[in-house]
Amino acid sequence: MITLRDRRTGDLFDRWSGMGEKRRRLLDCSWAEVFRSHLLDDLPIDELSRHFDERMGRPSKDLHIVVGVLLLQQMHDLSDAATVEALAFNMTWHHALDVRTEADCYFCEKTVRNYRRLFIAQGLDELLFRNMTDRLVRAFAVDTSRQRMDSTALRSAMRSLTRLGIVVETISKFARELERCNPALHALIDGDMIRRYVDREGDGCFANTAPSASRRRLDEAGCDLLHLKLQFRNTAAAELSGYALLAQVLNEQFEVVETEGDDTLPTVAIPRKPVDISCDGVCNPADPDASYNAHKGLGYMAQIVETYAEDDDPALLTGPRSPDLITHVAVHKMTVHDGHRLPDALDDLAERSLTPQVLLADSHYGSADNMILADERAIGLTAPAPTAKGRSSGRLTLEDFNLDEDRLVARCPNGVAPVSTSASTAKLQARFDLAICRKCPNRTRCPVQADKHDGQIARFQYTPTRAKNQKRRLYESSDAFREIYRWRAGIEATMSRLKHQMKLANLRIRGMPAMRYTVNMRALSLNIRRCAAVQA
Repeated sequence: MITLRDRRTGDLFDRWSGMGEKRRRLLDCSWAEVFRSHLLDDLPIDELSRHFDERMGRPSKDLHIVVGVLLLQQMHDLSDAATVEALAFNMTWHHALDVRTEADCYFCEKTVRNYRRLFIAQGLDELLFRNMTDRLVRAFAVDTSRQRMDSTALRSAMRSLTRLGIVVETISKFARELERCNPALHALIDGDMIRRYVDREGDGCFANTAPSASRRRLDEAGCDLLHLKLQFRNTAAAELSGYALLAQVLNEQFEVVETEGDDTLPTVAIPRKPVDISCDGVCNPADPDASYNAHKGLGYMAQIVETYAEDDDPALLTGPRSPDLITHVAVHKMTVHDGHRLPDALDDLAERSLTPQVLLADSHYGSADNMILADERAIGLTAPAPTAKGRSSGRLTLEDFNLDEDRLVARCPNGVAPVSTSASTAKLQARFDLAICRKCPNRTRCPVQADKHDGQIARFQYTPTRAKNQKRRLYESSDAFREIYRWRAGIEATMSRLKHQMKLANLRIRGMPAMRYTVNMRALSLNIRRCAAVQA
């Protein structure tokens, strides 16, 4: 077992005693004091030390300072060079990290990069966020019974590409990687292909393809993509990430047609129709993990759960203030619906004994399945029901009908009672006199339709789930719902602080692991700043 430095042994003398009273007060009320007092001694050092060999001795750098530097780098959105400078000269950093020796005041940029890569590869950022947040919850007596949830889009640092552009960049990336890793195999690539895709020279260059020629050039690029896959499938090049990406783009963008029974005809790649291409596929080879959402663009989605306090609670006016802390963070693809992430969030909170009694969320989380799940876990999920189909187009929906206690139609929007009603586990229905319906002024907007088998009846069918949603929407128009739900809007301020103060709006990173690392570290940084704000 590697013996690490004892961080719990204090100094005989206070190294900050030379400060003036005002400067010392600022330091004691800063984020640095929160980090030093509540987090520094409990950083996940054991998990990091496992990656060192006992035969090589203990690490040359204090691992507490290593982990702290990675966190502070994200807190202040610094480059590696700026991080090295801050560690060397910033007094606040020295106080936060409890720097005791001259050697601990300096890391080279390579050290910062190597430890960050290790952190990302081992997923230690998620462990750090959970453990440190749990410690802050206990240290500041944060009430976790009330929480709220939302998501925000994180744009990837890449540009939008056409289908042809995706193929061209994929081939170029594979060729460049092969040249670095295996020059001998790289020499086997046709020189004309290198000129077109890598050097972007000559008449065959794909860089300036006119829109009228894009389909023809896409056919050509698809054949080149297929040729490279077949050429290197049984070589060492098949182990490269660029080759895996090449095969993925070929499968997503093209249909490979193999010629059977005639060896003289080549296997060809035919471009798929746009409707047959998944939006979850590769949008840019520079960031294969990023996905596309028509509403939010290219990038990733971040799910956030945070605690909140009702600020007009009389107890808060006399008692100590408690910070609102982010308790759960998750990053996923743009194509994953927000509502599908609620079970994972509840599982994470339950594992850490942070399950809320009240959870506020928007309509994306208000599905029937999520409401059932929340009820099973004794969680009061308050989220608007999903928008009724046809509501936005001006058509009448179930919400316009009057239902009785059994969720059966009592009267239509025009005040007409049905001839009969029936109910089953799968559907409920109401039957109306077709002659009356034909004279109704709402005829063109009404969901009631003539029965194909009975020329005197008009039928209206709906599911029990829609009936439950109708009841929920009636409740959502009440003052009681608005009084509870008004506190959900506060999470929008948290999203704004993450994007602007913590600089998540314009990230200089690519890839899902790096994105998760950054979001976890900056969410924890925001928690530290919020704790410092309440003790100031």
